[in-house]
Amino acid sequence: MLMLTYMYFVIGCSYYKVTNAESISTVSQNIKDNTRFFIVHQGPNAWHFTNIKMDSNKEELTGKLEDLSEYHMYYKTTKPVGPNRYKTEADNGTNLKAPNLNPTYEVHFYISEYMEDQNAQITIPITSITKIEIYDKDVSANTASSIFTSLGIVAGIVVIVGVIVALTKSSCPFVYTHEGDSYRFAGEMYGGAIYSSLERNDYMPLPGFKPSEGKYQLKISNKLLERQYTNLAELIVVEHPLESKIILDKNGRIQTLLNPEAPVIAISEKNIDYSKSIESMDSSAYLFNDENTADKELSNLTLTFNRPANSKNGKVVLNLKNSYWLDYVYGKFNEQFGTYFNKFSEAQKKVPAQRINQWALDQNIPLSVYVETDEGWKFVDYFHVIGPLASREVVMAVDLSEVNGQQVKIKLESGFMFWELDYATMDFSEDIPVIASNLAAISAKDETGTEVSSLLAKTDDKYLVQPEVGNEVTITYPSCETENENLQTVFLHSRGYYEYIRDYKNAPDFMGLSSFKKKGSFAMFSKKKYNEFVSEPYLFDETITANYEN
Repeated sequence: MLMLTYMYFVIGCSYYKVTNAESISTVSQNIKDNTRFFIVHQGPNAWHFTNIKMDSNKEELTGKLEDLSEYHMYYKTTKPVGPNRYKTEADNGTNLKAPNLNPTYEVHFYISEYMEDQNAQITIPITSITKIEIYDKDVSANTASSIFTSLGIVAGIVVIVGVIVALTKSSCPFVYTHEGDSYRFAGEMYGGAIYSSLERNDYMPLPGFKPSEGKYQLKISNKLLERQYTNLAELIVVEHPLESKIILDKNGRIQTLLNPEAPVIAISEKNIDYSKSIESMDSSAYLFNDENTADKELSNLTLTFNRPANSKNGKVVLNLKNSYWLDYVYGKFNEQFGTYFNKFSEAQKKVPAQRINQWALDQNIPLSVYVETDEGWKFVDYFHVIGPLASREVVMAVDLSEVNGQQVKIKLESGFMFWELDYATMDFSEDIPVIASNLAAISAKDETGTEVSSLLAKTDDKYLVQPEVGNEVTITYPSCETENENLQTVFLHSRGYYEYIRDYKNAPDFMGLSSFKKKGSFAMFSKKKYNEFVSEPYLFDETITANYEN
């Protein structure tokens, strides 16, 4: 359970954290590939460790020591627990970027002894290494910092941020894939399926997920105040040619990509071109925070693509996630139910899914996709919410039979600041043959060691129930052979739903809740809360110290 309780942020700065490596094997690949900046400490002295070679048989490291530049002195003020702040520019008044002014790729070896030969080559016995510290980006801290930057906070203002990522947020089951010696957070399953009536399939891409010793392994965990019900959890492994890419759409259909094209322009209603922000998968994203001209509680982005001759179909490819702001404001919406919340949630189980989904669509919570035709904008479909913790690559097929001309215009629209778009392309190629294999679990053990694979084998009336924080299941799948030099892309096909556990003490605001029957009312409520938030006069008055709890 990971809780981020209180943090302070200075806008314009970034954050890193310290991880203690259990053994030298943790960074052995970094040594081999030279992908980290290594620093050796002995007593009060520190040097840059270069030209490193590791001899596993002799259990020693060899290399050379160089003087450490002033840009790598963060270790002198680094806190071993919690977020550490670093500036991205030299603090010398020149406003010029300093070389290597970034501690997030440093590895620190603390040693008791080393030997030096006549050629200034040094040897460090691995047994003399007393501690290994790895400096990495602090994702939680940087995410929160970017959130409040997007809220319009002026650079240089110190803010108080009460961000609780765990236990109070609204989310869905977490998935972790086993890679090497550890598990990596992969994403959240069947987002938005908060009642049994909304149970649905989810097709989560697992990029880079590979078998180890002939088996795939992942975990599904309940980290939040929820009851989680998983009906199905299987892997879909798609074998395809090297030059192609595969994504499953929200209905599980395989979409093949051969030549994705970036938009020539990506423009908001404020007439700002965001094509540079969404041209690659990085930390730069369009936050849907440019207001629409007519409906200020909404935001859209229009993507223009050059269209190959005679193309009748296209596939829109996006890398995106929901914002923390949507998570926050949906929690504020739920608070209005007060002591009536649990009764309302129970009643919603009997409401048809189509009706609830239509309400969400009317409130502009999903990301809607439109294509421009001679008759105007035509609605294509929408993307389900996927959660705020991890971006996901998604795809949507678009019929272009009603589109004329040499360009295609796609409009993405949602409530103000509900989504974050990192990357967008469109592929006009025809689908190619691929081989898809559905892999059932060969083992699934919960936190007590109980075998539960039969509960996840197929869609039926049997569920893996995870009712408490800390419940988790470790699932093992077989691998499958590839033909020739084809690639394999792996997806987690899950099905289920989850329920919030809330104990509000306030009286229900039935008058306020009645307004949410109108279209667009939730987006208007969000914009109102946003305006209240950024206009709070005491929000930025002082700072507090950050604390982590693990």
